[in-house]
Amino acid sequence: MAESPSSRPVSAVALFLTAAAGGAVAGVVGGVFIWAVRSLIDLLWHDLPEQIGIEAYSSWWIFAVPAVGGLLVGLGQRFLGNYPEPIDQVVAKWRTGGRVEPSTIPATGINSLSALATGGPVGFEAALTGLLGGIAAWIGERIRGAREVVRQAWGAERIDSLPRTIADLPYWLAAVAGLVAYKALPFGQIDMGFRFGDIPDAANTKYLLWIFVFAALLVLPLAWATKVVGWAETRTWYRPYPEVAAIAGAVVFSTMALGHEYVLFSGQQVYQKLPELSEGWLVYLSLAKWAALVVALLAGWRGGPIFPTITSASAAAVLFATLVDVPADLLMVAAVASVSVVFLKGKVAVGFVLSLYVVPLSNAGLILVGCIGAALAFGVLGAQGWIPAVEDRSAGGDEQFEGA
Repeated sequence: MAESPSSRPVSAVALFLTAAAGGAVAGVVGGVFIWAVRSLIDLLWHDLPEQIGIEAYSSWWIFAVPAVGGLLVGLGQRFLGNYPEPIDQVVAKWRTGGRVEPSTIPATGINSLSALATGGPVGFEAALTGLLGGIAAWIGERIRGAREVVRQAWGAERIDSLPRTIADLPYWLAAVAGLVAYKALPFGQIDMGFRFGDIPDAANTKYLLWIFVFAALLVLPLAWATKVVGWAETRTWYRPYPEVAAIAGAVVFSTMALGHEYVLFSGQQVYQKLPELSEGWLVYLSLAKWAALVVALLAGWRGGPIFPTITSASAAAVLFATLVDVPADLLMVAAVASVSVVFLKGKVAVGFVLSLYVVPLSNAGLILVGCIGAALAFGVLGAQGWIPAVEDRSAGGDEQFEGA
């Protein structure tokens, strides 16, 4: 098709407006989802129990709400599919040129709301990965369509010869527009208000050494714990009767929550309260939080494993801090760094970035020390064959379970 100089500015503006609008949609969807989860948690676990005059976490309510959630989770598995997909599976798709299909967005949103709002001991990172990944694929389709108009107006040879950095500008614009739109929302903001104490000036070296050592010590148990979690995510035992399995799983982790209510949910909302717990409860929570996650995944509940694992490891960090006379906050930073590095297979840079979700940037030095300690331990233990092999999930793992 011949070039049309008069349409060039219009086509370029249309391309960038498409990218910005698509990114803004992604930001709004993310914010609305987080707001919906929090609103439902407040309704189910605070407002309704208060109205009927019962304690949510020490009465029949702690079984009733997760049981209803289990029914919804099972129905979601039966009629919507096995969503949200595990994060490892989504990342494997991206690495092999695949994508999260936009058509999975409704199933991911509905199933995730059912699990997260009713006390499921899973994180919302898998839900956000699925939702935003699906929206990103949808945005990509829109951008490619608008780019084709630009190619026709400016000439295919000219556009195709642009440097990669220029060609990718619409995608960067979409990402920035999404972040700006999300931050501008008056609701649905992710709680990043975690605070950690400063290192006392008199003993910086000692405390930095303990951060390094503790992050390294956590690697082996974390590697095997995450291996079990990954195994649980791919089991399909629940499929013949997903409603029964999900309710049974709810009964099990609700019973565990009778020991301590922090077993429920992702652990994010109670993370800062861990240093207030007794040693006995810290031991219990470090084990029960992980066990509840595994039970939920085996029963068909779907969600992210990262923050529940961070909560479990940080409970162990607070306990260890009392034994070596180190401020608990510092070893909690080490735990976050170690979990991040293990989940990201020994990579320091991306482990550091993931840790910033929990640990403020002002403590970047502490994160880096923990990440380096964990990465070195991961490498050494991996060379000895002590780190479990990573399952190849690029093919998508088990097929999605569709309607009966």
